[in-house]
Amino acid sequence: MFDQTTAMFDGYRNKLKKIKKKTYEERFESFFDENRACFDDMTQYIKGREDTGVAAGEVANIFAENIFSEYANAGKLSGSDKTDLSLFMIYFVFPSILKLGDTNSGVLCDAIRDEWRRRTDNPAYDYTTYEDLHGSFQEKIFGLF
Repeated sequence: MFDQTTAMFDGYRNKLKKIKKKTYEERFESFFDENRACFDDMTQYIKGREDTGVAAGEVANIFAENIFSEYANAGKLSGSDKTDLSLFMIYFVFPSILKLGDTNSGVLCDAIRDEWRRRTDNPAYDYTTYEDLHGSFQEKIFGLF
């Protein structure tokens, strides 16, 4: 289930390089278009279940397991992988899930966040929307910033 989850992380470090407001817009839209079907599958799986919290937890576990099996050594992520993968999820994965506007998007994000917190031992890890992230980028004023 959700075999595409590891593919969405291909080249994730390049997507995080030199990220400015305009490049983030372009990279996010491209990422969302390429991976929308996977995110739709995740939310559809939850919709078909009686207990959405349990279903979201199952999806989150599979999602995290796929990422850890791809990038972890002996079940642990290196410090740089942990940081970069976490940032990638904040910048691309969570905003994509929320952009779907599905009634279960928030439940799914909460479950993935909680699973990621558990696996990375980072209780402060959280997520945000595309609009909040996009709005936080500084505009250039007279070529400054």
